[in-house]
Amino acid sequence: MSDNLKFKAISNTAWKFAERVCAQGVSIIVSIVLARILSPDDYGIVSIVTIFFSFANVFITSGLNTALIQKKDADQEDYSSVLFASVTISLISYGILFFTSPYIASSYGKEELTLIIRIMGLILPINAVKSVVCAYVSSSFQFKKFFFATIIGTIISAAIGISMALNHCGAWSLVVQQMSNTLIDTLILLLITKISFVGRFDFGKFVPLFSYGWKILVSSLLDTLYNQLNPLFIGLKFSSADLSFYNRGQSFPVALTGMVNSTLAAALLPVLSKVQDKREMLLSYTRKFIMLSSYLVFPLMLGLFAVSDTMVRVILTDKWMAASIYIRIFCLSSMFTMIATGNCETIKAMGRSDIFLKIEIIKKLCYFVTIGIFIVVSHSPVTLALSSVVCTIIQIVVNTFPNRTLLGYRYLLQISDIFPNLIISIIMAIVVMMMNNLEVNNIVLLIGQVFIGIILYLLLSIITKNKSYLYLISTSKELLIAKISSHKI
Repeated sequence: MSDNLKFKAISNTAWKFAERVCAQGVSIIVSIVLARILSPDDYGIVSIVTIFFSFANVFITSGLNTALIQKKDADQEDYSSVLFASVTISLISYGILFFTSPYIASSYGKEELTLIIRIMGLILPINAVKSVVCAYVSSSFQFKKFFFATIIGTIISAAIGISMALNHCGAWSLVVQQMSNTLIDTLILLLITKISFVGRFDFGKFVPLFSYGWKILVSSLLDTLYNQLNPLFIGLKFSSADLSFYNRGQSFPVALTGMVNSTLAAALLPVLSKVQDKREMLLSYTRKFIMLSSYLVFPLMLGLFAVSDTMVRVILTDKWMAASIYIRIFCLSSMFTMIATGNCETIKAMGRSDIFLKIEIIKKLCYFVTIGIFIVVSHSPVTLALSSVVCTIIQIVVNTFPNRTLLGYRYLLQISDIFPNLIISIIMAIVVMMMNNLEVNNIVLLIGQVFIGIILYLLLSIITKNKSYLYLISTSKELLIAKISSHKI
């Protein structure tokens, strides 16, 4: 990889990480504030709506935008053709949701769902535009612009959502907050990227993109079906409050792992696409992704597992204590997802969407059988949540299999890459969990656990001369020196 491409990768990873940290940080703070104001039932109503919009957004945002990033020489006509197709799909999706909303509301016994679905559906065409602009930003390594658009949109929408919640708007506070966030993000990206479109649909340009993208689309659809199957069943069989506890418990681990994985993956795919014909470089950067993401994700998940009860009491209040068990379950199921992500990004970068689709089909068939068994034998949402742990094991085995041949990245090699990070994370978590026996104020205890956990993890990294830690330090110095040199010039 050239020094210029390497610098772009490091710089844009830093910007993407800053964007994800700030966005997720603000989002988590907002969700905490809203959770303290609103009831679990309010969250449950919006969670039901989110299930159906997840499927609609798959058709709008998945596949074609990835094809744009993967294509080395995507031009204005490529982006325009995808924009036209995405907006058309979004309008069709909105029409389906508009006319089926009364039946959805009736199934869940919530009349207010009809209007909420019809109003929230208006954001689907905006999501279509945003997906194309995001593909352009990623492909052209303009991650700095993601940062500003996301931060401004998140802060403004947060202020709107909290203001509405304080004025007793209930579930509508969450609806307007989510809609305004997407709208503001998209408008800012359009303004600062100055992307232009030719205003026509080129069928010849669209066909190769669709040929690659439809496989990613089907894969994403299967993934969404898997992710939403448990919430869909919980919402129907149990209460909306149960669904909100499930989603609230899932949200913290998923947000934290997503912050790391999406950051590194967003920077990884464009870089790997530039060197997609060089096997050794693909292997090298895939290994770095898995090592670095595990170094960051493992302590986050095991640390959160250790402090979950205290955190819920302090941050969400006792009315949300039922969410604590879900936090721990999803910490365990989320902490190994970076292995699957790293392997999949490499497969996509190589243009092997056919392999990507095959492993997704195999994986999801196993998932659905697993979840089906859990649905039959379970009598509580907690038992259903445990299915995610089994599915994670399946995900690791299936996703890593193709790269044994494509890259020579075998199971034992992948285990050796993450094992040192796992050991020091487990030691840290055990110490932090032992602190739960201290008879002190919950706020003091939580602060102490976080502080001790961070210090201990860094000390263990230094003592063991952890490779991921040393790479992060050297890379940070390299980026700083390059920045200073560029300013001097």
